[in-house]
Parts: sequence; C-alpha cells; structure tokens
Amino acid sequence: MSLWVGILLCVTTYSQQSVDTFIYKILEPVSVYALKSKSNNKTTRLTSSEWVQHDAGQVLSQISGFGTIRKSGAFAFDPVFRGFKLEQLNVINDGGVTAHAACPNRMDPPTSQVMINQVQEIEILKGPHNFRFGPSSGAVINFKTEEPQFTEKPRLFGRLNSGFESNGNIGRTEGMLGVRNKKLQLLLAGSYSKGQDYRDGSDSIINAFFSRGALNMALSYKVNEKQTASINLTRNFARNVSFPVLMMDLLSDDTWLIQGKYAVKLSGKLFNRWNTQVYTSLVDHQMGNSLRPSSASMLSHVFANTKTSGARTELMVKRNTFQFYTGADLKYEFANGTRTRSMLTGPMSGKVFTDTLWQQGSIFRTGIFAHANKKWGKNEFSISTRVDLVKSRPQQASSRYKLAYDHLYSTEVNPSMSIGIVRTLSQKWLTGAWLGRGVRSASITEKFINFLPVGMDAYEVIGNPALKPESNTQFDFMLQYKTEKTLFQLSPFAATIDNFVSSIIMPGVKPMIATSPGVRQYVNIDKATLVGFELTWSQQIGKYFSNEFTSFYTKGHNPAKDQPLPEINPFEIKNKFQGRFDENKLSPYVLCRHAFRQDRVSEDFGERKTKAFTVVDLGMRLVMLKSTQLTIASQNIFDVTYREHLSRYIKPTLPLSSPGRSFVVMASWEF
Repeated sequence: MSLWVGILLCVTTYSQQSVDTFIYKILEPVSVYALKSKSNNKTTRLTSSEWVQHDAGQVLSQISGFGTIRKSGAFAFDPVFRGFKLEQLNVINDGGVTAHAACPNRMDPPTSQVMINQVQEIEILKGPHNFRFGPSSGAVINFKTEEPQFTEKPRLFGRLNSGFESNGNIGRTEGMLGVRNKKLQLLLAGSYSKGQDYRDGSDSIINAFFSRGALNMALSYKVNEKQTASINLTRNFARNVSFPVLMMDLLSDDTWLIQGKYAVKLSGKLFNRWNTQVYTSLVDHQMGNSLRPSSASMLSHVFANTKTSGARTELMVKRNTFQFYTGADLKYEFANGTRTRSMLTGPMSGKVFTDTLWQQGSIFRTGIFAHANKKWGKNEFSISTRVDLVKSRPQQASSRYKLAYDHLYSTEVNPSMSIGIVRTLSQKWLTGAWLGRGVRSASITEKFINFLPVGMDAYEVIGNPALKPESNTQFDFMLQYKTEKTLFQLSPFAATIDNFVSSIIMPGVKPMIATSPGVRQYVNIDKATLVGFELTWSQQIGKYFSNEFTSFYTKGHNPAKDQPLPEINPFEIKNKFQGRFDENKLSPYVLCRHAFRQDRVSEDFGERKTKAFTVVDLGMRLVMLKSTQLTIASQNIFDVTYREHLSRYIKPTLPLSSPGRSFVVMASWEF
C-alpha cells in the first residue's frame, strides 16, 4: 500500500526549475548542476542552493543516481553513485585538488573537505568515459569554483548568508568579501555551522552534534591579456562530531587545501589554452570514545594524518568542429596513524596497546591522457584515453602484516579508453551511446589497512598488497526528447567490473580486539555487474509553473556468490512543482520523494532490508530587494519516520533514522 500511496503523492507534485535550465552537455555523459544564482542552458539548479549547507555529500544526495552512506546524523555523508562508492568515485576540486580521508572509517570523506559555499557548479562525468582528470571508474565529481573576473575600475563585492533548521538546532552562516580591478581579484570567505541532536519522526533522539568551519582565500592575478595566475587556500576544521554508529566520535579534524594554477589562452596558434596546476592537501584527524559514557571498559584514541600532492598540465586545441585535450598528471598519497587502547577494567587494567593504521602506506600515480570531440554532420564523436603507472608500498609494515604476504610492493600499468557517438535524429530527438573501460588500482585502505573495522560490519579488515587493479567496462546510452517546454531524457547503463575489490572472512584468524567477530581480508572477485538507469521528465506548465519528474534504479550482482552487491540504493522517484510569480520574486515549491523497499541485500555483509517511505517538503523563496532574498521551508512535513538504506545502525535494533519534521529559514544578501 505504501508504494502506491508514494506514487500517488509524487505524481501530483512537480519541479522547481523550468525546462530551459535542465539541459545536459552532450559529447559524453556529463551533467552540470548549478549552486549559485547564475545559470545557463547547460545547468540545472539544486534546491539546497536556496539555503546554506555545510556538507557537499548532502548536496550530492539531491542529484538523481546518488545516495550517501551515513554514519553521522549531520556530517560527512559519503556519496554512492549508481552503486559505485569510495575510491570508485574520483572526487576533485577545480580539476585537481582532493583530500584523502585520514579516518579509516571515513569520518572525513573527500566530499566533507569541500567548501561547498564557494562552489559555483558541480560537474558529474558519468562512468569511464572521460579520463582528463584521472582514472575514472564509476564517475568523476568535479566541484568547480567561479572563474576570476577583472574590471577596469576597482569594485568591491560580497555576500552574507545565514540559516537555521529547527530540528537539531542547526545554525549555519557563511560570507564572502572580494575586490577586483583590471589586474587583480582577491576573495576572502568563511563559513561556520553547528548543530545538536535531532528527533526522528517517532520522537526518538538521534545523536548528531557537530561543529564545522572553513576559511578560504583565493587570489588571481592577470599577468597579461592572455595569462592568469591564481592561488587558492582553504582551511577546514571540525570539532566534536557525533558518529553514533561507530565505536568512536570525531574529536578534531584540521585540513589544509592548497592549489596554484596558471592559465594561458591563445587564438590561431598551435593551441588555444594551456592550463597547469599544482596542489597539496594535509589532513590531521583525531577520534576516540572519550565523548561516550564513562562506563567504557577501554579508552581508544586515534591520531591520523594524510597527505595528497599532485600536479597537472593540459593543452586544449579547438578548430571549428574539432576539440582536443592532451596532457599529463601525477598524484602522491600518503597515510599514517596510530591507535592507542588503554584498558580501564579487568585483569589487563592499566595496560596500553598501540596499533598502526595504514603502516605508512603510500601510492604514487603518474599518467598521460588524450580526449577528443569531433562533429561530423548530424553526428558527434568522442574518444578518451589514458595510461597510468602506479606504484604502492607500506613504509612501516607491521610484523603480523609481513607474515601474511610475501610481496609488499607493487607496480601496475593501467590503460583506460572510451569511445562514444551522439546523433541528432531530428529537431526534437537526440540519442547517444558510449562504451568505455576504466582501470583503477586499489586504494591505500584496500592495500594497507591493518586489522581495523572499516566496513559495514564489526569485522576487522586487513589490506592486501597483491590486489589486482579493478577494471570497469561500461556501456551508457542516452535518449533525449526536447521542445521549448518539455524535456525527456532516459540514461540507462550496464557495467561489468573485473577484479572487483571486496572482502572475505578469514576463518581461524584472531582479531586484535577480542569483541570483534573475526577478520576480513580484501580480495579480488572475478566479476561483478551493475545495471540501471536515470530518467528525467521536465515541463513548463503555462507561464507560472514548472514540473520535473526524476527517477533512478541500480541493480548490483555478485555472480560468484549469486547474491546482490552491498550498499545499493533502492528504486527512487522524485517530483517537484514550482511556481514563479512577480518576475520570479516569489517562488513557492513542493518536493515529493518516494524510495521503494530495498530487499536486495548482501547477507555476507550483514546488510538489512529497508522499508519504503515517502517524504514531502514545502518551501518558498522571496526576493525582497534586488540583492536580498528570504527562504523558508518545511522538510518532512508529515513527520515520517524512515531510514535511508545506506544509513548504518546505531545498535542491532536501533537504526540511524533521518530527521523528522524540520523548519528552515535563511536570509541572503549580496552586493
């Protein structure tokens, strides 16, 4: 019954965006999502841009095909796209800089280090079809900031946003101040958010306290009419964040993201653009159980740090109907950390044990790439390729890890390639197809984690330096119908992943901590499959209303075990309805989301089935002055109790439920 009620509710509510703002780039499966007020005919605006957000994973969860693994009620939502997750997703900022999670349990995934209020748009490169920004398996997620602008006369500009959510007492504020002239642009930005525990739809209290802030400085200098140099520095920090599904909470997380870029633009020469950048990220992370009740029998504390450094250079040539990119990049990742376990009770009271986390694991990757687009009559062709050389090793292997493996170092050569075609069938119909194979080497965690519980269950996990590179062969198809007031787009895909990285239980192997049920080892399984689709139907209804229906579905399967892959989103549909009155100064909307029951779960990983649910939100944006707007909204207006399928359990009988009814208000001012 709940399934049909959800459909009935959803099909009577519609979109906040007109069809004209929901057009995808073609040439390869790319979607662009705008976060700021400026948009063009290749972007669609996300609802969250109507108020301040503090977590990029929360923003991604609005996009069709995305879900998020939730271990905290309000922070560090780890994205899953079409069933691909973790290092199968390449998360970057402005084409390069990224941060490696310092927490083995990913309390700080790369998306949590994105200063989302500085992001202009999010570019999603689906599947293994574009290799300009590194190896691509499931997708590349590129958070892009606005390009610098220069003016003949000095100009001061900025903005200030402040918002509040009632459920959880979440307060958010962010601001930016900038100055630009004909040679220089300087931006200074900051954000701070803080929240407390929230209530789910059944009035149960969920631990969700957090404190999150960021500072940013971006300086751009116009060397001459054709060359621009820039540097971007971001300082993120988080304090005392609750992770109720884990054994520890985040005590502190301090991160530096530093990126320098140099751009050269020419016309009529050998190339049209030459972009070069260098970057580094430094993460210092502490977690422990000191915020938990004092009845704990063991006090645990983890100090961890990671470093990611890289460089990238790219040439672009554009000639009429031909566009070509080529270049090279390199990336170095290093992870280090220790866990101390102080015994408080029992016969071992007073003893302290120290464990290494990643054994100072490191991975160095260097690669070359080429990407070309060519228009020929009604057809547009694309080809993308790259080759990577990857070296990995633990610099301080533990004695127990050494006994498990004969060879600790590895060197791999990974070739990737994709071809595609888009054909214009008529003025209204467009179709496209892409076939690609993307290869990625196993991550530091998959290779070097040292007897720590990092998965869905409580089993300790040991890395495997002998893991083979994982390769994804994927076919994407697109069918699009577009008129002045209607857009219909269907995007099915099918993927076969060879040497899929998973884990198996090791019988008879003793875990580090006696309460752990056992030990898992990362291994390659021969093959895994993922199939699914995204569907969008947008309409402009008369002069004042717009409508958007979206849905997505993914089915993952492990043929070796003849069972589903774990952590796959259920079939989901959304409908939005929005009005635009008084020259867009008043914009009310209704958003309905229905997630179907997910009973395709992996028993090997203790995954649980999830019931269907329907959630309805109401909101309104009011532009009071040219530069000032007010947004009010009610989320989960019917106070439904529900659990996202990818959310973990606090206890075997206590799920990490999503928030119940919440009221949101935000004021925004720009100058």
